[in-house]
Amino acid sequence: MDQDIFEINGGNFDDFDGFIREFNRVFISRLGVEWNGNLDAFNDYLYWPEAPYTIKWRKSWKSRLDLGYEATITWYLRKLLETDRPSKNQFFWDQLDTARKHDGPTLFDWLVDMIRDNSPHATLELDDGL
Repeated sequence: MDQDIFEINGGNFDDFDGFIREFNRVFISRLGVEWNGNLDAFNDYLYWPEAPYTIKWRKSWKSRLDLGYEATITWYLRKLLETDRPSKNQFFWDQLDTARKHDGPTLFDWLVDMIRDNSPHATLELDDGL
């Protein structure tokens, strides 16, 4: 049985906004929608293909760096700016402090975990070789 293969190339982006564009081009465009970067929606989109499929992440070693702690810090800061009352959102402040210490999962880790753990149909292949 043939599987769809979606190939993400870490060489095509260097930040989360670039990942959003790359994932839209490679995966989401085939679903007829456009993803805006919301991680809950990302998780949902992974369920849409009903048949098994593979996501090959080329240059994932580069993405691990590009979507590492600095990108994670930026993501938390954006989330805090999007809220009506950032001072009341202690969870994001705590997570931001953790990321600033280069501790805990990164944006790259979240994406990988969502693909690996939350989609019953997806197989993820990381290309960690230089």
